[in-house]
Amino acid sequence: MAFILEVLIVDAGDDTIKVGHCFYGTTEAEVEGYYREHMASCEYFKSAVDEGRVIEEMEEVPEEELPQPGDDEE
Repeated sequence: MAFILEVLIVDAGDDTIKVGHCFYGTTEAEVEGYYREHMASCEYFKSAVDEGRVIEEMEEVPEEELPQPGDDEE
């Protein structure tokens, strides 16, 4: 199995969602590591997390459902 963490950011100005992030991994720990790395490098994301303006949903999926390079090419 694998994991996808979807994080939606609620805009502080008008309480709408304009940006979302998805983090992928084969374990929850891997996904959470990518989340922390992104938070450390993106001030917009960090401030939204610190202010509680995120909606997070972790989903367990079959590994085959993780996106691969070229998935959008047909």
